[in-house]
Amino acid sequence: MPTEKKELSSTLKQVLKDFGNQEAIKIAKVLLTADDETTDEKIAELTKIKLNIVRKILYILNENKLTIFRRVRDKRSGWFVYYWNENFDYLPILIKERGNEVIEKLEIRMKYEDQNYFFHCNNGCSQRYIFIDAMELNFQCPECAGGILEEDRNVEKVKHLKDTVVQLRQN
Repeated sequence: MPTEKKELSSTLKQVLKDFGNQEAIKIAKVLLTADDETTDEKIAELTKIKLNIVRKILYILNENKLTIFRRVRDKRSGWFVYYWNENFDYLPILIKERGNEVIEKLEIRMKYEDQNYFFHCNNGCSQRYIFIDAMELNFQCPECAGGILEEDRNVEKVKHLKDTVVQLRQN
């Protein structure tokens, strides 16, 4: 009876790549094609990736709930043996959680931008200052020591942040 060939989705591949480069993809393929749970040693052997790197990636995937494991104490050596399995069905939940975190950070930034007056150097220096800091500097740029701090109108920045939050919430 032929077994169903399992493949990694492009979204999962990108997430894996973000967590552990190409090595994470190789590890995921082994987990996906394994008949049952497998040890980190076996994964290292099959992928030709160093054991410590395999373990590091497995722990990252486990922190993000994309793998599950059980550990058993080896009676001869006394060491724990970890048996790993994939949990890639969790990916949509992980993406949703991460999206909510991004939205929350954008909202915090939007509120900060909306509730403060900003100033920047008329000579083009990179630093921005809130009103109280600019006032303490007597509206003189400390970076170039010759520039004057002028109001940095951030209406477009606030609008962009609001639009981004609305768009992300709709997805």
